[in-house]
Amino acid sequence: MSEMTSRERILAALERRPTDRTPIDFGGGIATTIYFTAYERLRKHLGITTEPGTAVARSRTVIPDDAILERFNVDTRFLGLGAYQGGVGKRIDDDHFMDEWGTTWEKRDTHPYINVDGPFYNKTPDMADLEAHDWPDADNPGYYEGLRERAQKLHDTGCAVMLNLPVGVVHACQFVRGYGDWLMDLHRHPEYTARMMDIIADHWVKVAHNALDEVGDLVDLVFFGDDMATQQATLFSPDIYRKLVKPRHARMFGAVKDRGAKLTYHCCGSVEALFEDLIEMGIDAFNPVQVAAKNMEPAGLKQKYGDRLTFWGGIDTQHVLPFGTPDEVRENVRHIIDTLGAGGGYVLNAVHNIQPDVPPENVVAMFEEAASYRGAAN
Repeated sequence: MSEMTSRERILAALERRPTDRTPIDFGGGIATTIYFTAYERLRKHLGITTEPGTAVARSRTVIPDDAILERFNVDTRFLGLGAYQGGVGKRIDDDHFMDEWGTTWEKRDTHPYINVDGPFYNKTPDMADLEAHDWPDADNPGYYEGLRERAQKLHDTGCAVMLNLPVGVVHACQFVRGYGDWLMDLHRHPEYTARMMDIIADHWVKVAHNALDEVGDLVDLVFFGDDMATQQATLFSPDIYRKLVKPRHARMFGAVKDRGAKLTYHCCGSVEALFEDLIEMGIDAFNPVQVAAKNMEPAGLKQKYGDRLTFWGGIDTQHVLPFGTPDEVRENVRHIIDTLGAGGGYVLNAVHNIQPDVPPENVVAMFEEAASYRGAAN
């Protein structure tokens, strides 16, 4: 097979066609990159002295700089929205900030930020409160300032440009309401949580349309996430998902698809029970394929869904990457390429962001083996 460009390689994978080599993502998505401490060790290990990459404040991750992306033959490039202008968002102190939704985030030492307060925390559900709340404006110019210029620059690299959109209704509700209360609302106050999700979905759809109207001709795929599972099972029953969450997801997915964009959806954990729903709504690829979770064994997923779904991720960040040797990492890479990539339909990346306990030697082994190995995917 003749050599493909990075864009051609990613698009072929999304269409489940064979590629000249395994497509590689590193930092194209907000959940496919690396924690800042691991990134600094990687830069030192490689002797990289150029600019350190773009920091992602809330997750404390880094979008790698061009020197590392080129070193690892990465086929993707990250495109994100800008910062909201005005509103309630503010820096509180060195360890706390409030976002435009009114959620307060806190970090400690080198750990990531976690949501600790929000506009509907510890409140009795009240529809009037939802309607009276000052929600963020989807037309806020901060989101789109300089977006086209950045997209054009990335497009000109020949790599696949990934437009990262905000988290979905599950996360957004949890952030403004609190994890526990929102999960209970699904059962105790379904009308209230349905209205909250509708308000957030309306905002998300408008943001998606605005962004794709601005840069859709320069973007190759959309990436966004909404975690709906633990390591053992979904956070809520499939029936609850189909009754309350799925109609909002369908609108959001449709907002991407009706602009002609490919969609990679991120959800951690054991979410296989909802794969048929996700495929029905039109996702092209699923990330991160958390292989250590229940019912997420790669061979079974490929056999059952591989003709309808591209898999994105799959290199184990719980066991192999942090605790394996470089040779064991390389062996895992070959196994995943041969399994999830058989016949096409696979993009290599770690399962979620590379964590602080992953040695830089193992990061190098993963990407070097991915670039050189010619297995079942090719």
